[in-house]
Amino acid sequence: MSIQSAVQAAMNGNRRISRAIRSNRMNTPSEEEVLATVTRRWSRAWDAAWAGPARSQHDLIARARLAVSDPDGMDSAEGERLARDVLAVLGGGRIAR
Repeated sequence: MSIQSAVQAAMNGNRRISRAIRSNRMNTPSEEEVLATVTRRWSRAWDAAWAGPARSQHDLIARARLAVSDPDGMDSAEGERLARDVLAVLGGGRIAR
């Protein structure tokens, strides 16, 4: 899965989960099961979105959109990866280590 596809899937998952929580649609076991499935898919998409380096400005923009859409979801390693990707993509691949 490409970074851009993974970001789109994660953002769609975010919206579905937020809507379900806001509307309190977790009244039956089947609805809870659907939410659990959506949450697992969101988790896999989130992990895929942060796997590997961003190779283009489009990848970088997609990751930045994901970070802005769910800032509490990012851990320090993902924040560091985003910063390194910004430097690598905008700096022409040259980053100081």
